[in-house]
Amino acid sequence: MPAGLRFDEAVVCEGAFYANAVLKRIHLERGHEILIYGASGAIGTAMVQLAKSSGAVVTAVVATRQLELAKYLGADHAVDYTSEDFTRVGRRFDFVVDAVGKTTFFHCRKLLKSGGVFAATDLGPWGQNAALAMWSSITSSQRVIIPAPRRINGFVDFLKGRMESGQFRAIIDRKYPLAAIADAYRYVETGQKVGIVVINVAAD
Repeated sequence: MPAGLRFDEAVVCEGAFYANAVLKRIHLERGHEILIYGASGAIGTAMVQLAKSSGAVVTAVVATRQLELAKYLGADHAVDYTSEDFTRVGRRFDFVVDAVGKTTFFHCRKLLKSGGVFAATDLGPWGQNAALAMWSSITSSQRVIIPAPRRINGFVDFLKGRMESGQFRAIIDRKYPLAAIADAYRYVETGQKVGIVVINVAAD
């Protein structure tokens, strides 16, 4: 438990766990350029912060109302997908990550540098990311990947230290009491959530 934080402020491990798994799988390093589509969700907000801590140059793709959030999280560039085609930003990237499962390799491939990798945290529309990831594995191209979350020793302590130093922040959209957990699920299912939704299992 990070010092100085309440339990409901430290509930970030799931999003951060998935984000970290992706970044470790693609071997993100200082100076790499990465575009994160869906940078305002649970995985996305964690990934922006973890990518910046690795020294990467981060472009966050979000809706208009999350542009300031992207900058707050440390993104070097923020793109509003509601007002412009994010695939026409005029730059190419070492990695493009779909953190919400709503885009595809074929839509994003012109963003990739030669040898660049498209990584997804979800099967994607019509499951095509899974099919492409399987084909990439068979052909050993590793052009499309869906990293499976796995235990990484020391990550929890690393994240705890980052939170205590103020270098990693939980982005909490809403908090619900346990009795309203159905309402929380309904809200999450709208797809409008920013960061995480917290369920308080005990009364304050």
